[in-house]
Amino acid sequence: MRRTILLVGGIVAAVVAVRAQQAPIFRASTEVVQLDISVLDKDRVPVRGLTAADFTILEDGKPQKIVAFSAMEVPDPPAPLPVGVSTWTREVTSDVQTNRLPPEGRLFVMLLDDLLIPFELGAIESAKKAARGVVHHLSPSDQMAVVFTGETAGAQNFTSDRAKLLAAIDEFRPGHATYAVGWDTGVSGSGSSGKPGGSTQSSGPTMDSDMGLRMASMRTLRNVGEALISAPQRRKILVFISPGVPVNFGANHPVLASGTGKGMPIREANIQLADEMSPLFREMQRANITVYPIDPTGLEGLSPFITRILSGTVLARAAPAQPKEVPVSRGPSPPPASQDGLGPGAVPVDPTTGEAPAGHPPTIDSLAHFQVKLDLDFLEATAANTGGRAIVHTNDFEPGIAAMFRENGSYYLIAYEATDPGSGKLHRTAVKVGRPDVDVRTRSGYDASDASADKKTASATPDTLALAGVLPKTAMPMQASLAPFGSPGKAGATVAIVLSVSEPAPHEKAVETIDLETRAFTPDGVARGVQQQTAHLSLMAGGESDTVRYELLSQIDLAPGRYQLRLAAHSALGDKTGSVFADVDVPDFANAPLALSGVLLEASPHRAVAPKDGLGALVPTSERTFDRRDLVSAFLRVYQAGRTPPAAVTLRIRVLDTTGAVMVDREDTLGAASFTGVLRAADEHISLPLDHLEPGEYLLSIEASLGHATARRDVRVTVK
Repeated sequence: MRRTILLVGGIVAAVVAVRAQQAPIFRASTEVVQLDISVLDKDRVPVRGLTAADFTILEDGKPQKIVAFSAMEVPDPPAPLPVGVSTWTREVTSDVQTNRLPPEGRLFVMLLDDLLIPFELGAIESAKKAARGVVHHLSPSDQMAVVFTGETAGAQNFTSDRAKLLAAIDEFRPGHATYAVGWDTGVSGSGSSGKPGGSTQSSGPTMDSDMGLRMASMRTLRNVGEALISAPQRRKILVFISPGVPVNFGANHPVLASGTGKGMPIREANIQLADEMSPLFREMQRANITVYPIDPTGLEGLSPFITRILSGTVLARAAPAQPKEVPVSRGPSPPPASQDGLGPGAVPVDPTTGEAPAGHPPTIDSLAHFQVKLDLDFLEATAANTGGRAIVHTNDFEPGIAAMFRENGSYYLIAYEATDPGSGKLHRTAVKVGRPDVDVRTRSGYDASDASADKKTASATPDTLALAGVLPKTAMPMQASLAPFGSPGKAGATVAIVLSVSEPAPHEKAVETIDLETRAFTPDGVARGVQQQTAHLSLMAGGESDTVRYELLSQIDLAPGRYQLRLAAHSALGDKTGSVFADVDVPDFANAPLALSGVLLEASPHRAVAPKDGLGALVPTSERTFDRRDLVSAFLRVYQAGRTPPAAVTLRIRVLDTTGAVMVDREDTLGAASFTGVLRAADEHISLPLDHLEPGEYLLSIEASLGHATARRDVRVTVK
């Protein structure tokens, strides 16, 4: 098991818990302090229509001058498709990824607690149902990351691609926690027969195997807050799908190890867990993260599950379970003591400490109830301390999820000048609104960058710093298309990179120097490659347009798998750096019976490209909007692995409009002799008949078939 703590400046891509080092978090400039502020009325409905004059900003108790103000309205989630519109318009996402994110969008982190959600089918299905429900409420301008507290291979970095988010949710594999509450380590005391009716003396639990999992879950929550501090300009919501982290504040006093309560190692671990609570809430408040916990165990809760687990431990031998089920309340107090069928001396646990008196084992039902109470207390406390709401005591999560999106549908962005940037001090911030009966949410403080932090990052290149944030840097508008191709080399595949960059046009012809850095990360944050290069190209003086756009061509070798590539480009002329983060799936070209490379589009006329031979004879573009007069073609490669002789492959090439009508439908056959080389590959060039298409959006669909094996690539294009 591996656990994601932080990304290199993000959520799912860089530091794994088993490693000692921790990546730096590069905070936004503190010359201007930005606050995202939610204002809710007494019914938790956003208060709209406020102006800068309605707000008072306080730093360390002193009023500050507002220098920028924006009211943000988040668009509604996509409406059902109109009659006659094809589903591909929503299901197929663009193969081009950009750093131009909608300014009004929110940042969501969905944290699925696979460490503490038990292997119980009802809870697992409810967790996935709730997670999918959240995704379906996202607006087109929102970005979400999916993170797990335990396994990390299926995690998904920030994206607006619903298909990727749903695929990450499908990777959810819980069931690490035992919920034996340490009694699986307990042993019967001397004189115990270990049989029903025998002596009830028990030494109690000596070690709780779940304690490390609880700590890991808690620290993952805290580290999400640390990562999101670097994104102050967006509304940030953490959806925590978990039964809760049982923190027992009532059992933190010293006791003799000979008692039947928890042993000293368990007690010390619980004290450490309790000590994490206040830092957790402070981190969330500083980052202005609103937490919405969702308990997937529903109305029934974990009590029946814990009861079944405890019935198989030494506790059941010391204090046999009741022969009939007794309903367990989820209220604040444990159920009344019931001795029906219990061994002599078994008593309910203390409602404050969760422990039975020395010499007496606890009843199983009361102990299970107490653990569930601690879980719910944690969820409700986390919501209350961050301004969210706990979606608990229910099997219907939809009303709570809808309310979460409704109360975060409108917010304000406010900026003021920092009083002492570079001081390294922690400053407290507060916001007041001149309206009665409103609840104001914003972050509670910020760290001013200090000289020591500057020294640590002084040796880092602009490209490296641009790759470290939660979100890409937008100083230079950029977009990237990625296309994996098979490679007979050691890595197994080469990802072709086409990066489009926009910058202000020079006043006269000039030579631009661009430093490009590419870093690849696996979903669990492991760095798998870095590529650095410098490109030179001539830029013409601004004419009709005040901007110039050019393409940078690059490539990086990677093994089969799923990656996020982080690309950063630094302009020498403008002394600016931009970045873009793009996901790519690299097929196993050497072993798949049939596989397709990515698709590269070439257009004539084409914009400036550097280096001109960056991808061999191909001069591709990341542009996907074309004039009807443009000459556009698609290039891809077909692979068939295996030991049998190559066979003919059929390619079906279609172009569909937004109604699903087929505008182009033809078949090509790649003969067996076309597949050559170590990887047995064949090239395919496809001309797009743009001059025969009306303005609008289209889908280029390419499907290969070989016997029962198929492979497919889709590319969205727009004709103007």
